[in-house]
Amino acid sequence: MKKQRTLFVVLDIETTDKKRLAFDVAWTITDKQGADYGSGSYLISEVLKIDRPYYKDRWSQYLLDLEAGKIAYATISEVIDTLNQQISDLKEKGHRVILCAYNARFDMTWLPYTYIQITGDKSTDKFDQWTDLLDIWAFWGQSVPKQYVAELTDSGKYLSTSAESAWRYEFQIADNQLPDFEEMHIGWHDVAIEKDILLRTLKRKKKMPIVQCKEQFAGAVWKKINDRVNPATVSQMSLL
Repeated sequence: MKKQRTLFVVLDIETTDKKRLAFDVAWTITDKQGADYGSGSYLISEVLKIDRPYYKDRWSQYLLDLEAGKIAYATISEVIDTLNQQISDLKEKGHRVILCAYNARFDMTWLPYTYIQITGDKSTDKFDQWTDLLDIWAFWGQSVPKQYVAELTDSGKYLSTSAESAWRYEFQIADNQLPDFEEMHIGWHDVAIEKDILLRTLKRKKKMPIVQCKEQFAGAVWKKINDRVNPATVSQMSLL
């Protein structure tokens, strides 16, 4: 079969306050040019019966999004099956499919965890086809301009490298605009900004740090980025 385009499943989850279960799961599937190949946006009904969202102040926005059709209720099994079917269909057409997220270790740890906790299926093969994985955070950090600026983290020593800060730099500060963007921490919205960051990074034509399982993701990404763009700040921290 002729090899088709490389496609990226940009995934985002939001978790609950106490049990760290994924209650909001969203994704969008794109190629390097930004074309749409599929999507999903769901609230997990079983999870919301046993725990509340971490960002509970967002619930009013969720109600508006439900009414607007931007998100729907589903079971965790329905969500994973829908996502996997979209991936399988694209692979059958010859596409290479890379599953990615900003801070991908988080999403690719707690989404499978949620499935196992809710279904009790510890021997599941539902995630076996998740074999090409990419952390957008680490990928972006390899090529972000060295003049990168952002708000400092709570320590006052490091530049923030959150998705919100990355988007502000790439699409506001770099264009001489006021960096007033705020991440909503709602799945469908966050995958849109993570897709933006991914597409901007792909244009820099750096090698993608693809791994085959979540344990292979690089650690301390925030520090590696600061070492690259903000060495003076990091060296000062090491003297404390």
